[in-house]
Amino acid sequence: MLRNLHAAILVFFIALPAAADVVTFRNGDRLSGRVVHKHGDTLVFESAHAGTVHIAWPDVAAVETAESVELMLRDGTTVFSDRLQPATDGVQLPDTGRTVALGDIAYVNPGPEQSGIGIAYSGRINLSAADVRGNSSGQRFYVEGEMTARAKDYRYTLAGKAERQRDAGIETAANWRADGNYDWFIHPRLFRYLRGSFEHDRPKDVDLRSTFGGGYGLQIVESERSSLSLRGGIDYVTVERIAGGSEDYPALGWGLRAAHRLGDSEIELFHDQDGFLQLAGDGGVILRSRTGLRAPVAGRINASLQLNLDWEENPAPGRKSTDSRLLVGLGYAW
Repeated sequence: MLRNLHAAILVFFIALPAAADVVTFRNGDRLSGRVVHKHGDTLVFESAHAGTVHIAWPDVAAVETAESVELMLRDGTTVFSDRLQPATDGVQLPDTGRTVALGDIAYVNPGPEQSGIGIAYSGRINLSAADVRGNSSGQRFYVEGEMTARAKDYRYTLAGKAERQRDAGIETAANWRADGNYDWFIHPRLFRYLRGSFEHDRPKDVDLRSTFGGGYGLQIVESERSSLSLRGGIDYVTVERIAGGSEDYPALGWGLRAAHRLGDSEIELFHDQDGFLQLAGDGGVILRSRTGLRAPVAGRINASLQLNLDWEENPAPGRKSTDSRLLVGLGYAW
């Protein structure tokens, strides 16, 4: 009988609903779930019914958390833990005995780039089938990946791509490129950068093209939904050709990175571009860009549609200026 009583008590406590965080809107509506993150004017909230939603912070009248969250205030207070409970003029922090206005909360559960504590890692890898037109034609297998580490004062990215084509059992293309970029922030929005890349592309008559350079960049937007950065500086380009001669020259280099999630969905539009304006000789321009969208499929798996466009104003003799790759594939992000 005692064993049955213990079992009944256990079942009772398991059946109790877990305590949830609650957001109260200015119009009186309430949403229960879990507070994930607050950055800028956006609160990221997970609800069992609505999924992950992004709430405008000015629309929030009150927040209550069942457990402690990490907080940073606008007055420069370092990271500390406390619960949030509704108060007449903001939120009450019961563990520290403070009451603060909602507008004085800078971050809830801040990331390393905001708190200065630790490093946040993210990345993705995509495998695609490609329909190619330009210096070579056909169908290819294409894989690309990138990994980014972000801290408060710096950020670095390592990226690479490789593609292989076989026609009638014969390998007709095996190209690759590796990129590295390091940014260190001298202001929350302004940074210096160093970058480098190595590229092999037989259809372009490029045995090895290497670029090294640096300059200044501006992080215009960096939020949960959108990011936009620009950079510009001086690069040095060296090209070793398969059939032609070698060349090297200084160049004016620039870069653009943009991404935006549509509405409350997880569909992401993106556009990346790197450019080089030759400062000696013929003064040609090289552009590399990729544009497309990613949509979640299940968990961390996503589907992607992407257009890669490479353009050279002065290609090798007998080569075309433009190479385009339309890629449809699956990816994994973390």
